[in-house]
Amino acid sequence: MRLGGVLLVIAAALTASGPAEARRSAMSNTPEIALIADLPNDSRFEAYGAEGRTVTLDLGWSYREFSALWMPFAAWKEEGFVFYSRDANGQTHLAPATARELAAIKQLTGVDYEADYAFPYWQYYWGWGPLALVIGLVVWRRRQEQKRKDAEGIM
Repeated sequence: MRLGGVLLVIAAALTASGPAEARRSAMSNTPEIALIADLPNDSRFEAYGAEGRTVTLDLGWSYREFSALWMPFAAWKEEGFVFYSRDANGQTHLAPATARELAAIKQLTGVDYEADYAFPYWQYYWGWGPLALVIGLVVWRRRQEQKRKDAEGIM
């Protein structure tokens, strides 16, 4: 199989393996929120939403993800700990969580999210694996071709 065919097969496999709904476009640099805790349905964990009604808040971690060809290549902290809610339209509303608010949550729930939670950055770097594989395949094929030329005396 020629190198172009191999690259085409790899590109087709990557396209098929990347769920379109998980990553919005082939290239993206988007803010995201990872759920840390569904806070209890308690008036102490509510806020007023955009429509003036109370909404239940969740605790999350705000980060930014860079992806290419629907594969994540990097993630980094955007806001850190945040309170957020999603309205009926799916729109997300968030506010940074202060150390004071996190201490109050710890006192009410008995869980120290600040000490216990570590964002799994390593999950957002797997996109480098297929890229390294393609580069390695290209280097290997070039070396094989050079060895063949050397053996046949072709310059």
